[in-house]
Amino acid sequence: MPFAIMRCKKISTAGGVAASLKHNFRERPTSNADAERTPENEHYGPCTSTSQAMGQLRDLLPEKRRKDAVLAVEYLMTASPEWWKSANHVQQDEFFARSLTWLKDKYGAENVFVATVHNDEKTPHLAAFVVPKTIDGRLSAKEFIGNRDKMRADQTSFAKAVQDLGLERGIEGSKARHQRIQQHYGQLEKPPVAMAKLKPEHLEPRVLEKGFFRSTVESQDSVADRVSNLFDRHYRPAVEQASVTVQEARRAREMARTASTLREELKTAQETHKEAQKGMRNLLQMIRVGGPAMEVFRQRVTENLEREEAREAKRTHQRDQGRSR
Repeated sequence: MPFAIMRCKKISTAGGVAASLKHNFRERPTSNADAERTPENEHYGPCTSTSQAMGQLRDLLPEKRRKDAVLAVEYLMTASPEWWKSANHVQQDEFFARSLTWLKDKYGAENVFVATVHNDEKTPHLAAFVVPKTIDGRLSAKEFIGNRDKMRADQTSFAKAVQDLGLERGIEGSKARHQRIQQHYGQLEKPPVAMAKLKPEHLEPRVLEKGFFRSTVESQDSVADRVSNLFDRHYRPAVEQASVTVQEARRAREMARTASTLREELKTAQETHKEAQKGMRNLLQMIRVGGPAMEVFRQRVTENLEREEAREAKRTHQRDQGRSR
């Protein structure tokens, strides 16, 4: 089943917030976005530009705050790429609506000052900016996303909010590492790299400096370095795409190992529970039967109590002797 995906990033400076907003509103070149589809992006809220959003942020921020306080938290909420291929428009709209509702419930509707659905990238997603302001007016990202336990709880809560849309949470406790979502999709959207063609002129030494009687040309080592750099630049996108594939394979292996460990732990717990149930059934049977069986049970309990009392008396005596010395 496809996964519900949620990422967040803390931003502590106004400059950092502005830079992220410019990316969000496509006010600067965005390599992994299709400019022809940018008009299809949808803005939920009054802010449709960086200047408007920064003004809204200034109004939300308390006058008194720490110098290192987190000013905003940027969220990216989406789903596995395969889900978008099968989900209809109603399901997609519902996913974004529930994602936005989840953020408003967590931070308060008034503190979600930007929410944009990006349809101009290969995988649609909701990008949102929130102010981590507490009920008593303090800035405290720590109270919202301060530790791993809170982050794990958020992942579970968000996944439950969209579960009936055909999405599930990633395996809890997995050691698989997340790649930056923009980097991941940016690499996937790059076209396949064509085979490089080496031409004869590439191997000819270039003239570095022309002289009246004599010119300075490249050495053989310089030609080799230049051709190597040419191939490096040409195939770098292919290497980056391969890196994404390798990371996805590694993530799948880590999740499989985590699932195997959880299954073993569950099996052990089930066996322990089964033994405990068996012992309880035997005890209940002895109580129902009564007679000699019940007398044996009472005798064992009495013997256990007497042994424990004797051990406790011995320990008390030893402590008293230690004090008298």
